[in-house]
Amino acid sequence: RVNLAGVLDAQGNAGTGSASSGNFSIDTKPPEVTVTISDERLSAGETATVTFTFRESVTGFDLNDVQYDTSKGTLSALTAVGTDGKVWSATYTPSSGIESAANTIRVNLAGVLDAQGNAGTGTGSSGNFVIDTRPTVVDRPPEVTVAISDERLTAGETATVTFTFSERVTGFDLNDVQYDISKGTLSALTAVGTDGKVWTATYTPSSGIESATNTIRVNLAGV
Repeated sequence: RVNLAGVLDAQGNAGTGSASSGNFSIDTKPPEVTVTISDERLSAGETATVTFTFRESVTGFDLNDVQYDTSKGTLSALTAVGTDGKVWSATYTPSSGIESAANTIRVNLAGVLDAQGNAGTGTGSSGNFVIDTRPTVVDRPPEVTVAISDERLTAGETATVTFTFSERVTGFDLNDVQYDISKGTLSALTAVGTDGKVWTATYTPSSGIESATNTIRVNLAGV
């Protein structure tokens, strides 16, 4: 606009009021984006929706502009929300076996343009989110079941004793087996299979014995 009050023509006439151009717009501001994630704590089997909201319509935005640690999770293809070219969403799926307290999803704005051709600068980032998809491990001590093939032994008979552990174990030997050696003897232990869970031994009763109460036990302290 021109303030005409201080303007004189050749005859000394002073101008009055002002004269204005037509309206024009200015847009030299680069694109900006807000990144949000629907779940800030992801566990096994869960996914989250990531939403990318630009302040104006943009072009050139695709997954190549999105930065995140691909070893910890993956993003699906982008889906436009509405038709104004401002909002996109994608599904984030965390990888299994991950425990990570610091994670973000960012947009590199350098390749994103607004309608006036202004290129974005810098990055826009989501807030931090946590991933914990590691399975819960319950630390339980070994357990064992002891079974004997014959519960009534007479002269000349033997029985197979089977030791079945709840999981693979080491350190198990005859020193861990407790029984009354005056009434019978156990042979050496024999592993059954290769998984470290099952062993057998042969029990031979002593001669001249009459006993109604007998057990074979395992001291688990050394296993």
